Amino acid sequence: MSDTPAIAAAKGGRFLLPSFTRTTAFRLTLLSAALFAFSSFVILALVYAATLTAGVRRADNAIAQESVTIEARFRAEGVAAANRYIVQRSVAGGEFLYLLNQPSGRRLSGNISNLPATQPDAQGRVRFTYERAPVGGQAAAEPSRAARGLISELEGGYTLFVGLDVEDEARFVTYILNAVLIASGLAVAMGIVSGAVVSRRFARRLDDINAAAREVMAGRLQTRAPRNFSGDELDDLASNFNDMLDRVERLMQRMRSAGDSIAHDLRLPLTRMRGRLEAALVEAGDLADREAALAQAISDSDELLKTFNAVLSLSRLQTGERRRAFEALDPAEIVADVAELYEPVCEETGHDFAVDAAGDLSILGDRELVAQAVANLVDNAIKYTPVGGAIMLRVRSTSTGEVEISVTDTGPGIPEEERPRVLERFVRLEASRNLPGVGLGLSLVHAIAEVHGADLTLDDGPGGVDGSGPGLRIALRFPQHHP
Repeated sequence: MSDTPAIAAAKGGRFLLPSFTRTTAFRLTLLSAALFAFSSFVILALVYAATLTAGVRRADNAIAQESVTIEARFRAEGVAAANRYIVQRSVAGGEFLYLLNQPSGRRLSGNISNLPATQPDAQGRVRFTYERAPVGGQAAAEPSRAARGLISELEGGYTLFVGLDVEDEARFVTYILNAVLIASGLAVAMGIVSGAVVSRRFARRLDDINAAAREVMAGRLQTRAPRNFSGDELDDLASNFNDMLDRVERLMQRMRSAGDSIAHDLRLPLTRMRGRLEAALVEAGDLADREAALAQAISDSDELLKTFNAVLSLSRLQTGERRRAFEALDPAEIVADVAELYEPVCEETGHDFAVDAAGDLSILGDRELVAQAVANLVDNAIKYTPVGGAIMLRVRSTSTGEVEISVTDTGPGIPEEERPRVLERFVRLEASRNLPGVGLGLSLVHAIAEVHGADLTLDDGPGGVDGSGPGLRIALRFPQHHP
């Protein structure tokens, strides 16, 4: 029977860790735990060192003071007084250790048997372990107790040793050291456990987002990443991911709708052009008929090229290619140029055309694009406003400090529920299907507004003429530029 992948990996010298251990969350948590353990170790080590130093200093000071007391008695009253003091202190018990040796090295008095075997330092201090000497028939004390002492040479060759039992302090310091090590180990262990818990939860949520991404890549655009609405970074990621998918789905729907609209709106001119060419070829009339057919075919081709050029311009605008050419513009000058172009057209079509352009205003943008947007709005107004209607082109400063370029007409208007749709590509309302155009005018204006950071709004106008409708007011609101 073949081994499982985990067993085979173990036999091969490799051990597969759980997947959550490879996550960034686990590594960061483990790193935080390690840093916490290290900082705890440093702090506790400082406490340990301070405690140890304080204990050593206290012991050395006490030993030095006791040794000075005995030396003073020795100098004042001789060896008998010093011996009597040591015997009294030894019999009374206490934490001090005493030993007074004769010049021959023989023990004279004290509660320890011999001098420490440890070599003293330059000041005569020594650290050692000892056994208490029997006093008054008592049994010897427990061996190997830690102590510190001071060896002094007295007059006449006598040797004085005064020590202090520091076994309890040494054990306390050992407890502190063990606590330091245990606390550091616990911090690392708790860091690993908390890292595992956090990273498993983190990994599960990321797996859900990745699963949604794989579903989208498989073509199921309706899939969305789950959210817990906690407001954390993963919830924000899922929200942004879902918003992106919503936008992608809308764009896909627009592309499908655009394809259908292109097929619908371009089928007729292409069929008409083909029919004329076929008729000119089959009927083979005189040269004038064939030239007329070719001229009409060229005209139809120009209309098709205009449509495709508009689509290309719209795509380039939405990628932001023209933002680098922005400069300070006077909207009144742009409106005056557009008005000069369309005033003769309005005279021919029987429309009342008026211009109201405030001066001393400035916007930042591309002159050609802004002029194209205004021209599209005026052209649409002329196209959809009945003969005898009125069209107003205006530039003004709003109460919020923006620069507004608006076109108002007395035509049929656009129903409020249809206004968002007319800004999309190739969208034409049923009432305008019999009029020339392919539904790119307002979408191009909308794209120009987005490139300039402007708002495009559609509202009812002042009212129609002869009951033709409520009219329409389209406004572009640009941020005012202050040179």
